This record gives sequence, C-alpha cells and structure tokens, in this order.
Amino acid sequence: MDLQSLALQAARAGASAMAELGAGQPIAYKSDGHADPVTRADLASESAIRALIAEHRGDDGVLAEESGLSLGTSDIRWVIDPLDGTVNFTHGLRHYAVSVAAESMPSRETVAAAVVQPARGRWLALGPDGVTGGPGRAGVACTSADRALVAFAVPNDRAGRHDAYRTLARIAPYVQDLRNFGSTVCDLAAVATGEIDGFITFEPAPWDIAAGLALVRAAGGTSRRLSRDGGPQVVVAGGAAVVDWLSERILASGSHGPTTIEETRSESQ
Repeated sequence: MDLQSLALQAARAGASAMAELGAGQPIAYKSDGHADPVTRADLASESAIRALIAEHRGDDGVLAEESGLSLGTSDIRWVIDPLDGTVNFTHGLRHYAVSVAAESMPSRETVAAAVVQPARGRWLALGPDGVTGGPGRAGVACTSADRALVAFAVPNDRAGRHDAYRTLARIAPYVQDLRNFGSTVCDLAAVATGEIDGFITFEPAPWDIAAGLALVRAAGGTSRRLSRDGGPQVVVAGGAAVVDWLSERILASGSHGPTTIEETRSESQ
C-alpha cells in the first residue's frame, strides 16, 4: 500500500475506533487547569492507527501524541494526532478530527497526510495530484487582510494563553473577525478548503500541524513559523497576502529578542 493510501486508511481506522466508544468523559489531564484532557477514545484511536501502520510498514518510526516517539529503521516517520479537539469531543461538539502524516526523514518533508472529521462526515488527504477530499473542493482563499476570517489556537498553560491573547488583541481590530473553534487540525483543513482565510497557532506540537500544513500548502497556501528569543513559536497559515500581514503584526507585537522566520510556500511555487 502506498503512503498516501495508508495515511487515509489509518485516519479512518482511528475515527472508527473512536466512534465505537462515543463521547466518553476524560480519564486524565495532561496539564494544569484541566485544559488538556485524554479520553478512552483518544487512546483507542491511536492504538488503531498504530496497529494499521505496523501491519503495513513495521520498520517506520512513529511520533504520536499519546504514546510518544518510537524509532524506526526506515526513512519514514508517521506523525499522529488521534483526536484533536478532545474538549469539543467531550462536550458533544462536532469540531474534532483525526490527523495522520508521513514524513521523509531527516528532512521532515511531509509526503502523505490525511485529516478525517468523523462528526462532520468530512475528510482531506494529500495525494500524488494534490489535495483530495469530500465533500467540497480544496483551494486556499485569496483575500485581503481586512476581509480575512482568521482562526486561532492558544496554548493549554495559563501563561502561554495570556501571551497569546495579548498578541491576538493587536490583530483583532484589523481583520474581519477571529474564531477559536478548538481544533488546530480542523482549522488547518478549513484553510485548505477556503472556509477560513488564515490561521494562527502558538507553540503547536508536531502532531497538531504536520498533516494540516501539508494540506494547506498543497491547496495553494503558505505557512510560516515565527519565533523570538525567549518567546513562543508562532505558526501562521493561509493565503500569501494574509500570512504576510499576520506575520508583520505578530512580529511587531513582540517584546522578545531576535526573530527567526521559516517559510514554506505552496507546493506549486
């Protein structure tokens, strides 16, 4: 089975395992303040994904949110978020997803990616000819910053949230509006389909963004990582004009040291 097909099948396997359990209550919390719960559905989804990957590609490495890093002997590493939007899931909200990506090591170039949103009946995958999915078509929106609908995700820790909202307050007056849907994976998928014009996330984990950023770029968008000495890493994604403007505002709002910028534009550029 090729990597693209396996990524989608693995994400669907995770979604199926999750559906069998339903929206259960948290069994643990990973950070102070009960902002980062884990449920049996998270664990069941991850187990199903890992089992399918092991069946077809047992030599590959795996980096998964719940079980961590398993080293492999091949040049492929799978990056798995078995349930992004767990708080939404536990509250019966539909904005959550399963995310699976395959990276070529050591470059960490994403060569396969899939996002499945089981409650919404939606999926996106990176194939040899670009982004496929259903329902709807992929394509990043081209709009100006003042008309941009921008989604965002903030850290789980209190200090990180405080800093993130201070930055967002400098952006809010100048865009059409801001939205916090509670799932980085779903937000990046929405950027890839043009429903959201831009996305900002603070201190994302690799599994939060591996598949989603690849889908955004393949759909004609841009992503950029911004970091300052002593400050948080910020990842911005969307159409080129929106990403340029958001990056300028974010960098202007900081009070930390020198800036590092890493940019990856669309696959067609």
